[in-house]
Amino acid sequence: MIVINNPNNPTGVPIPRDLIDKIVDFARARDIIVLSDEVYRPLFHDGIENNPNMPPSVADLGYEKAIVTGSLSKAYSLAGIRVGWIASRDKAIIERLAEARHYTAISVSQLDDQVASYALSPAVRGPLLKRNIDMAKRNAGMVKAFVEQHSAICSWVAPTAGTTAFVQFRSEGKPVDDVAFCRDVLDKTKVFFVPGSHCFGRGEDFAGYVRVGFVGSSAVLAEALQKLAAYVGQNLGQ
Repeated sequence: MIVINNPNNPTGVPIPRDLIDKIVDFARARDIIVLSDEVYRPLFHDGIENNPNMPPSVADLGYEKAIVTGSLSKAYSLAGIRVGWIASRDKAIIERLAEARHYTAISVSQLDDQVASYALSPAVRGPLLKRNIDMAKRNAGMVKAFVEQHSAICSWVAPTAGTTAFVQFRSEGKPVDDVAFCRDVLDKTKVFFVPGSHCFGRGEDFAGYVRVGFVGSSAVLAEALQKLAAYVGQNLGQ
């Protein structure tokens, strides 16, 4: 099985169409299942209408052994109702997944089901996504301004989708100990990050990187970035 995450968490960067095509072609030639986690789709910061940089869902590429997961938790800001979906063109895969589901969750509540149906209705889905995309784009811009202002000690690949960013912090030209950094920032500022090497690199890769969740109240994010600026000025020399 090949597992991909698109748009990516934690970087917030989508896998481009040409690379997705290569992955699917590789899998098709070898009869390999492709599992694409697309819970942040369609939260693309440039919108979903006439956006040439928005890659297709793997479900739309015609490969029978593709499995796609989606959710109302991320792009639709409805994590509380715990509703998501799995899609595949392979009936046997869906039947096996349905059998497994019977052992974990027989059904969602009728109330959650009604909220999900309402959120995905034609009259609501568009405005709801626009609200969330606008918020994501605005807040990503705030994080971008911080990174550019402190470019001597932090860097990233700017996110263009989703609600997270992956930022590397450095001290004296070397990556910080991201676990210790996150703990110290939390202790001194109450700003919470996820250490990249510990959570995504098995303690070996992504040294100095932290996962930043930036979608929520813009006022809260502004306050957090202000506190972080004061912290790095005092502790990282900028």
